[in-house]
Amino acid sequence: MKRLRYHLWLVLIVVFSAQILVAQAPKNDDDYYLELKKGWDHLQKVFELLNRYYVDEIRPYPLLKSAIDGMLDKLDPYTVFIESKGQDRLRMITTGRYGGVGMEIGLRNKKVTVIAPIENSPAAKSGIQAGDIIEKIDGKDISDWPLDKVSSTLRGKVGTKVRLLIHRPGLERSFEIELTRAEIVLEDVGYAGFVASGIGYVSLKGFTEKAPDELKQALYKLKSSNQFKGLILDLRGNPGGLLESAVKIVSLFVPKNTLVVYTKGYREKEYRFYTQDEPFLPNIPLVVLVNGGSASASEIVAGALQDLDRAVIVGRPTFGKGLVQKVFNIDKSQDVKLKITTAKYYIPSGRCIQKRDYGKDGVIVLDSSKSDSGTHIFFTKNKRKVHDKGGIEPDVEVSNDSLAAVVVELIRKNLLFDFAVRFHQQNPNWPDSSFAITPEIFNNFQQFLKEKNFQFTLEGERELKKIKRLVKKRAYDSGISDLIDQLEEKLKANKQVEFERNQEQIKELLRLELAEKYYGSKWRHKLALEKDKQLLKAREILVNLKNYHQILAIQQ
Repeated sequence: MKRLRYHLWLVLIVVFSAQILVAQAPKNDDDYYLELKKGWDHLQKVFELLNRYYVDEIRPYPLLKSAIDGMLDKLDPYTVFIESKGQDRLRMITTGRYGGVGMEIGLRNKKVTVIAPIENSPAAKSGIQAGDIIEKIDGKDISDWPLDKVSSTLRGKVGTKVRLLIHRPGLERSFEIELTRAEIVLEDVGYAGFVASGIGYVSLKGFTEKAPDELKQALYKLKSSNQFKGLILDLRGNPGGLLESAVKIVSLFVPKNTLVVYTKGYREKEYRFYTQDEPFLPNIPLVVLVNGGSASASEIVAGALQDLDRAVIVGRPTFGKGLVQKVFNIDKSQDVKLKITTAKYYIPSGRCIQKRDYGKDGVIVLDSSKSDSGTHIFFTKNKRKVHDKGGIEPDVEVSNDSLAAVVVELIRKNLLFDFAVRFHQQNPNWPDSSFAITPEIFNNFQQFLKEKNFQFTLEGERELKKIKRLVKKRAYDSGISDLIDQLEEKLKANKQVEFERNQEQIKELLRLELAEKYYGSKWRHKLALEKDKQLLKAREILVNLKNYHQILAIQQ
């Protein structure tokens, strides 16, 4: 009887839903109707047969939910079915504000660890330090909690309290601390200052509703210096945010009523977005830094400024996220929503910034061969050629140094972070006023690595071990095993050579880690720029304005 009810319930839903879908099908499209009917019939019959014959009793909702997930998986990665409450997260993304205690956390050695307290937050004011390990929240052991659950539990209504049990490395006993949640304001501008005589720099980390005002305030401070003659806007690693904020930021640099971006889709009409205000810096030479982590609103800003020949773009190709989403309610009582991609972003030259990385076979999404992201040629305002390969290609491509294997392993095992935490606790003041890694500090670090029995794998070492197992399994000549043993010994000896070869890179990252522990993330950012190849190239372009004008095809 129970199974019969399930079956009847499903049939009613299928029939009713199919009628709606047929009513919304394109007119005079027999193929569409036939495909829809076939798919709906098959879905109904598959469920019916599973419900009747499957070896175990089936819960209907999870099964149908998996069908929904499978259907959406065939589309783009941003069209998703949302069941959990996301209002707090949405507010944080759009406004940069949330109720909480104010600290960045992460997993270090499988423990929830404070990466850094936010300046002037309840966590910072109460003495929470980087490296502190959270063991309990309100008396509950969190050792097996996922990180997102910890974060959501720490957030909450402003004025409410939360108790934390903290273990601080170096102290014998854990201690409890009570924090009162406050409104935490995340900054969109990460660091702003001068990186050379007259060359200003601003790092923009997000695009919340307050990003344009924050950026304008930072630019006003730079402009107040009579030496201000060029600007580097850093959008590297900026995942984007609000479209409106992107348009307002472009309007700081280009004339009023200039087209910044437009959106259109198969079922969505075209919407065009223009600058609304007079520019704050209409003429100052401008370079924008981008990389593979620059996405969405970052790509709108970089792409529009490139198309308008208002800025030289330097760095690496951007992510290629140019899709517009709308959120529709599925079940208001359960806070169930469907986020659907409805359109694409196009910048002034006509390029779509979306990388075509979905629906490639043309079975689900029709006419995939007519992708917006292909090899078409477009033109900037000054008739420079640009392409629509997805994302924004820099005018000047520059890569920063890649990390050596030994450095990657130090980061992965959190050894730079852990040493910086311990060193800071043992030495309240930085020993060297020039912020250098002295021989004494580096010797301490090497001793720390010995204590932790630090090991790392060289390129080819894993393959050598596979060959060794194969030789043993196949009982090959013992001479082959001897040769492999000799190679392993040579590789082992070469590890110290590899460590010494990359000593400068290790010292630089250790310097930045210590700088953050002593003086915060902004000071770390400032020091990191000193050896940043992309930043140095941007600075060089702004110093040599003849080169700047040539890149942008500006007639002098």
